[in-house]
This record gives sequence, structure tokens and C-alpha cells, in this order.
Amino acid sequence: MRLRLRHPDSPVIRVLLSGAVVASLLSGCSSAASTTAPAQSAAPAQSAAPAQSAAPAQCDTPYDSAVLDPRPIPASLDPVTAKPDIAQMTIKSTDLGSNPEVSPQWYDTLQPTPDQVKQICGMHLKAVFLDWADATYNQSIRSGVRQEFQALGVDLVRITSFNFDPNGLAGALAAVLPLNPDIIITGGTIDPNQMAAIMKPAADKGITIVSWAVGAKGWETGKGKPIASVISYDFFQLGKQMGAAVCKKYPNGAKLGYLHYINNVDAILLREEGFLEALKACPKIEVIADGGPADPRGSNSGFSDPNAATNDAAAFLARHSDINVLFAPWEDPPGLGEMAAIKQSGLEGKIDLVTMDLAETGARQLATANGTIKVDMAQDVYDGGRTMALAGAMTKAGLDVPAFLIFPTYAATNANLKDAWDFMHGPEYPLPVSTQ
Repeated sequence: MRLRLRHPDSPVIRVLLSGAVVASLLSGCSSAASTTAPAQSAAPAQSAAPAQSAAPAQCDTPYDSAVLDPRPIPASLDPVTAKPDIAQMTIKSTDLGSNPEVSPQWYDTLQPTPDQVKQICGMHLKAVFLDWADATYNQSIRSGVRQEFQALGVDLVRITSFNFDPNGLAGALAAVLPLNPDIIITGGTIDPNQMAAIMKPAADKGITIVSWAVGAKGWETGKGKPIASVISYDFFQLGKQMGAAVCKKYPNGAKLGYLHYINNVDAILLREEGFLEALKACPKIEVIADGGPADPRGSNSGFSDPNAATNDAAAFLARHSDINVLFAPWEDPPGLGEMAAIKQSGLEGKIDLVTMDLAETGARQLATANGTIKVDMAQDVYDGGRTMALAGAMTKAGLDVPAFLIFPTYAATNANLKDAWDFMHGPEYPLPVSTQ
């Protein structure tokens, strides 16, 4: 099922989060812009991995285990469900537009040795991160990228944001190419049909590309390929976790309004497909949508700009006065827009919000019994950022890196809020004091 891209990052639907959102897609998203997908381009030739070299004296520094070693998952996040046996994960690389089809490996299987860290440091590599948004979600990814590169001795020379707009990504790439980076990290809310054409100038120069949750149509991913590795989480699994959390929150049933972002980003669509699939196990929860059944890949019951969801949400609430729970595809900004619609419609305390991509507002809401947000999903995006940086550096050093790596996801609740926040956002973004 594929939508017609109307919004670059999380386009108008029929896309394949994202996945963010994304949680995000997803998620941690901003504004999108419509564009026509560039023509596909053939995969460029790749330069051989550089030969290993001895680390100079300035790289003979202690191994930073606080950054380079994986953190233990707190017990309150239920490690068995946050990071199940990898055989239980259903996502494939092709679900995100990445070929050939490979099953994922957990992020913590990619672990450098002290000697490899010295080797990477001695290469004096430069990197850039072409991010897709500026929300807290993305800031936490950047934090992981920065800290990992610093521990590896890689110079992160530029971070940009294309704000969900594929044209913005093309412009950002053109701006950083004169810096001659060895590694480019990007991805997020880009249609795989656009990715190859946009990133071709980087691949033609032999730059190592690592992507967040999106492949490129016509290109392959893996060692010696245009994209070295795709880093993600299992978007469908996150959606299922959210559905289970909603079922648990409303054991006596609910009328849930489905209002989504019309887009063509696989990551975003997979999250919502998993969510709706999990709700089937809860017959007391009735899903209500405009213009037909709830369909993540349909153009009904949605909005085309995640930065401007308030008016669409208010109109939806006026048409469906019987709902008592409203779905938001991710927290910031569309969830905040839907919250504003609930407030301006005089429905605070009568309609709850369930969403993904835990950020400041969600944390404050979960911290109080009277908050509008009752369910908010979290992903270990800090380690996602770390893993992208590590994958890029190890690839450039000629070391083996899996083509597809994923990191944990889990539900945030009032009971586990501090652990959920801190594990998701990393040490540079602790849980705000106002929510504790």
C-alpha cells in the first residue's frame, strides 16, 4: 500500500516512521512540503574502504566506555518486551525501501574494540548530519551522534535540518559537500523513491552514507554499497506496543478518533498499521475515522501538515462528538496541535490523547493524573544516534557493519516516566525537573 507523497518528510500519505514520526517516527517531526519525487538514479560506484592506519599519539586516549558501551535497559521498561529476541522482530530492511532484504540485528551487536577506536581516530574523519527536524526527539538523536563521534575522534563539522522537505535536504547536501565530509548521516522523513536522486552527489564522491529508517530505491545497502547501513527500530512493533498500552489503559472500552498525517513515509505508516492491528484484540475499543475505515495509507481522516493540525483536529472533534480518545501520529508538533484543538473545543477532561515520541509536553502530562496525554510511546533514539555515528565510522575504517540495525522501544507511563525519558533521550537531556 503506498500513498502519494504530499508532504516531504511525512508526506501526505501513501508513503511508507517516520517513523518516526517515527516515532517516529517517528516522530519528532516538524513541517513538511510537497514536491515531486526526483527521478530514480543508478547506484554510483563506491570507493574501496581506506586502509587501516596506526593511531597517532593524540588518539592514544582512554576508551570512553560511558559512551561507547551499550547502556543496560532499566527494569521498569521491561527489557524483555523493549528488546525481545531478535527472531521475534518482524521488520525487514525492504519495509523501509532498503535492498536487498535482510533481517535486523540489535544495535548493541555493533561494538568497537579499543584498538578499533584508535584506528578510527587516527583517520581524522569528518562527518555531517543532515537532520529532518529540530524537535526534542531529533535533539536527542543529535546528542547520541555528537557524543559517539567525539569518543571516536571524528570531527562533526555540521548539523542541518531540512524540516521534512526533500528540497531542503537537497539544498543542505549541496551546502555541506564543499566541506568534504567522509561520512553523511541523514534519512528520516524522506521517500525512498527520492533518496537516491537527492543523495547521488554524495555517493558519487565516495562518501559513506548512513540512513535513519529509509533506504533508496535503485540502491543497495551494505558494505561497498551506496548506503552503508540503515538504523531504525521496528516501527510495526512500536505500533503494536502502543495498541497494547491503549487496551490496558481503557479496559472498559473507548471510542477512539483516528486522525493521522497523510503521507508516504514507510516508517510512519508501519507504526500506525501496527497500532490498528493490535487494537483488534480489544473489541471494546471502537476506532472512528472520517470517510471510511481507518487506513494509514489512505487520504481520508487526516491532515497534510503536521505543523498545523489544530484546525483539522477541531473540525474532526466537531464531527465526532462521541469520541473520548484521540490518536495523534506523534507528539510534537501534531499531538500538540490536537491538544490545542481539544482545549479550544472546551473538551479538556473529556477527551484523552494517545501518541508517540515522548517529549516535554507528554512527560508533563503523564506526570499528572489529570493530563490530556494518557499514552505516549518512547524509542531509544539516543542510542539510535550513537549507532548511526558508529556505523559510519566503522564502515569508513573498513570494518564489518550490519546493513540493518534496530534499537529498543517501549511505552512510557506515570510509573516509569523518569527511566523512560532518560533512556530515550540520553544523558544530555535529563527528564525536566518540572515533571518529577
